[in-house]
Amino acid sequence: MITYKIAGLGEVLWDVYQDAKYLGGAPANFALHAQRLGAEGIIISRVGDDLLGKELLALLNKWGVKTEAIQIDPHKPTGTVHVKLDAKGVPTFTCSQDVAFDYLEFDEKLKMLLPQLDAVLYGTLIQRNSVARKTVQRALNELKDVLVVFDVNFREVSSETKAIVSESLRKTDILKINETELQMLQEIFDGTSQPPGDFLERLLEEFSLRLVCLTLGENGCYCQSSSERYYSPGFRIQPVDTTGAGDAFIAAFVISYLQAQPLPRAMEFANAVGALVAGRNGAVPPYTRQDIDQFLQKDWKRNVDKQFEKYWN
Repeated sequence: MITYKIAGLGEVLWDVYQDAKYLGGAPANFALHAQRLGAEGIIISRVGDDLLGKELLALLNKWGVKTEAIQIDPHKPTGTVHVKLDAKGVPTFTCSQDVAFDYLEFDEKLKMLLPQLDAVLYGTLIQRNSVARKTVQRALNELKDVLVVFDVNFREVSSETKAIVSESLRKTDILKINETELQMLQEIFDGTSQPPGDFLERLLEEFSLRLVCLTLGENGCYCQSSSERYYSPGFRIQPVDTTGAGDAFIAAFVISYLQAQPLPRAMEFANAVGALVAGRNGAVPPYTRQDIDQFLQKDWKRNVDKQFEKYWN
């Protein structure tokens, strides 16, 4: 079986809860879930030369994750995000500013790593600072025959957002968004009057995307390409912490996509992994492939989104 090299390009940080802290950052979570699912997960990021940075690297080493592509900043601190969960386990985030990952550099190690990759995921948070943004965009320009996934992952919208998103979409194969991010994209690109399918069709055509994955929370996911539209309902679980569910979803989806699985099967598998993670604490809780298989064997009730139900095969 092929072991894919799958990288998260962007922030690695600590998610700080009221009573605990967990390793986090969407690209890092993505790479860690890819590793849990049998790929070689690689984190391309930057941490501070501080206690939090040392703890983070030690934890990754303990998990068997390679840390060679994580730079150490001599001046800036390791990033943190303070997380609060509501009654449904849905988080709100407060992210620290001017931290190590904002100064990610395009160094020789990164240049040597890029041609080895099968897939890479990145987002907008890593591009809030011009230093890291230039690194990300240069890295994307260097990629050849690598699946590029853009997880928009908006934390804020600024005057530069449209330019950053447009530049990023032009270098993207798969766009991954949630419902809130879809609405924000519609506002940015003057598409609020368009039905979601029409707006996504416009993005697919304008930016030559292969695919858009729209995650629908408890209601599953919808995927659209220039020729196909599919919907996969959500599994009716009792959520505990949904912080890393989207990252788990897209990691599972990307692996299935690289394996050339049919879209409906890839979506069902990704939904299952996302739901499994949402039922546990932390963005990257421990789980095995056996856990996923057992999850899929259960006779779950499904949460169906009426807007997309007609695309359910």
